[in-house]
Amino acid sequence: MNKLLERSRAQGCCGLLIDDARGAVAVTVAIVLVVLLGFGALALDISNAMIARNELQNVADASALAGARQLGLIYAALPTTTPYTGYVLSNPAAVTGAVTAVASVNQARQVLVSINASDVVIGVWNSTSRTLTPGNVGATAVRVTARRDSGTNGPVATWLAGIMGINSMNVVATATAALTGTGVLQPGESNAPFGLDELIFNNPAYCGTPIQFYPTNNPPQGCAGWHTFDQSPPNAHTNRVTIQGLTPNPPTYTSPQIQAGQTSLEYIGGNLATNLPDLQNLYIAKRVPDASSPNGWCWNVKVPVYGNNACANPNTPMMTIGFASACVWQILAPPAGQQIDARVTCGQVTQGQGGGGSFGMLGSIPGLVE
Repeated sequence: MNKLLERSRAQGCCGLLIDDARGAVAVTVAIVLVVLLGFGALALDISNAMIARNELQNVADASALAGARQLGLIYAALPTTTPYTGYVLSNPAAVTGAVTAVASVNQARQVLVSINASDVVIGVWNSTSRTLTPGNVGATAVRVTARRDSGTNGPVATWLAGIMGINSMNVVATATAALTGTGVLQPGESNAPFGLDELIFNNPAYCGTPIQFYPTNNPPQGCAGWHTFDQSPPNAHTNRVTIQGLTPNPPTYTSPQIQAGQTSLEYIGGNLATNLPDLQNLYIAKRVPDASSPNGWCWNVKVPVYGNNACANPNTPMMTIGFASACVWQILAPPAGQQIDARVTCGQVTQGQGGGGSFGMLGSIPGLVE
């Protein structure tokens, strides 16, 4: 009898222990499920917020490009005697309007995006330090911040993360677009059969000061070279035919597209004094009145910059690294002389793409810089 009682007590004890263990496991499983559900919900909502951010980034990119493009259009329409570097953007509404117009037709998670005026920054982009200095004088860049937060466009609502007390998420994206050195001259845009040495062009001291395109190996001013664009053979005769083809009434030659970093032009070397009379005729046909030039005339040229740094007269194909604009104000041909006088005109913007370096003419078509 005592043995049966002890056996019954033992069985009852073990049964209670088993029931307690099962209850503890159930509680643990419930807690783990809640935690896993919370993390799963948070992961889904974070993914949704990341999609919203990608969409906002697209909006910021497009809006910044639109604003900088508007700057490019304004500058490209300026007279050649008015450099963009001193231009005051007294009314930035055209730029901010271009930004907001692009943003307003785009969405981030099914919400049309509006841009705050304070989130549009116009200024000067420094490609070396990669910084934007706000200002309306000679501005070259536009930075745009697109938001979905409590202040603008509303935060992104969560689906399931509310069980963890997270009912919404703020999402922000920023982009900067800038006008950079011209990377491409379109067919017909390069209008003179000579180029400028990188050595003279990279020196800021020559900005607006006298230079010579001929004689070509006469440093420090005469760091230039004559070419035949892409015409062969590269010699004086081909150069003369090219000059004659560029002369109106009507022109019979169109210069090719020239792309920085990809296009090598046929530089000649040697003495081309015999071609100066034809070049003088081209100058007379193309020159325009310019009160800032020594003789009151200017032939505005767009020329390639070739990588040399030696100020020597190149006589081989030379890679184009960028582009310069210059005012050719005098061409002396025999018997009066043998000289081409000019000055580099800084602060010019041309109707083309950027990407050609941090110097020279700027392209009116911007690119994203950050």
